[in-house]
Amino acid sequence: MQFMQAKRDGAGTVLTFSGRLDTVASAELKQPIRTEIDHQPTNLICDFQNVIYIGSAVLRLIFEAARELQRRHGTFRIINCSSDLRRVFALTGMDHLIEGGPGPQFTHEIANRTLRIFMHGRMDAAHVSEIRLPIRQLVTTHSGPVRFEISAVPYAASAFVHLCIDASKLAKASGHDFGIERVIPDVAHIFRLAGLQTLLLSSV
Repeated sequence: MQFMQAKRDGAGTVLTFSGRLDTVASAELKQPIRTEIDHQPTNLICDFQNVIYIGSAVLRLIFEAARELQRRHGTFRIINCSSDLRRVFALTGMDHLIEGGPGPQFTHEIANRTLRIFMHGRMDAAHVSEIRLPIRQLVTTHSGPVRFEISAVPYAASAFVHLCIDASKLAKASGHDFGIERVIPDVAHIFRLAGLQTLLLSSV
């Protein structure tokens, strides 16, 4: 059985999955997914409309693909998930990758001593309160530069601005710098109004 079909166009790549994505399927999918990632698409969409089951091995492949797109500053989305699949993604903390999924989440990586935190979704007061403590813990325990990558943040409330100020102070207290990368114009405007444009390192 064919578990995945790939379609490339000018807007990116769509991977359409089907059937039961168990351990057997993961062995067959690993190289085809890697091949599509190696084409370096700017956008990657995973369509699960015809999937009846997804196991941990395939979830790991999907997570690795999402992380790779984030490293390259690309866009990754999961579409057409059944309620059962959404629950599986939620249990593994990956439901933020689903189109129309709940609230913002974040992922992070450390490369060349730099902690880079990838933000997702609207950063309103309620959602910032959910991520404030874990982000503060990450920044506090890291010894090196800190970056917030927020290309996937369409809106930032004052609570998010304060979160960035807090992270900046924590990083500087340890003798390291802080910056915000890949900021969309509307969000950049909020930081400029607050007089914090020096925190903005790059835009999209």
